[in-house]
Amino acid sequence: MSIKKLNYVSFHGIPLSFELTFPFHPSTSGADYHVLHGLVTLQDGSGLHAPVAVHMSQTVKEALPGVDEAGALAATISAIRKSVDTKDIEFLKSDKRQPIPLSSRAFSIVTRRFTFQNPSDEQLADFLKRSIYWRTKLGEASINLADPVEALYLTRTTQELVEGGKKLAAQGLITITGDTAAATPELIKQGTAMESAMHAALEEINSKHAFERA
Repeated sequence: MSIKKLNYVSFHGIPLSFELTFPFHPSTSGADYHVLHGLVTLQDGSGLHAPVAVHMSQTVKEALPGVDEAGALAATISAIRKSVDTKDIEFLKSDKRQPIPLSSRAFSIVTRRFTFQNPSDEQLADFLKRSIYWRTKLGEASINLADPVEALYLTRTTQELVEGGKKLAAQGLITITGDTAAATPELIKQGTAMESAMHAALEEINSKHAFERA
């Protein structure tokens, strides 16, 4: 059993850390799916988090190289982030475990491909800026633009992500060495706007769950 802790940003700019207990294991309830437990923590200093149970369908299991970290990491992190994107995860201070589907909701049995997000070039640039800003703030000196986890989440090739990074470099927002990026002071100056966007995205999540409890 291995626990992986990584930092990633949701599509709407919410910084998150992931602690995942690989590998997936068969459901003890007798259901036809595999389960992985993890903890998603909101990286805004609030201490709010969401214990999760990712439910991998048999169809997805057969499509992935394996149920361990090497075979399932990208799909798992993408599925959790997608649930944040759709406001289906609530960040709390409790240990209530929340289910996350890794199923045909995001995987087409026709094309045999995952689709979690499919951004336009403009949306991709915005995402890359938010991701590099937040991960820099969380202490990462360099960010891998050719990250296969991001490629799967964004329905892009790793080369397309590198090319998107080069456009940001041309604007003076990041520097690139090989496939790794680092934020420049010009990008850090945009932090206030990105943090405001993060708070707005969190407020939408909180409002949805408050309405559902009412």
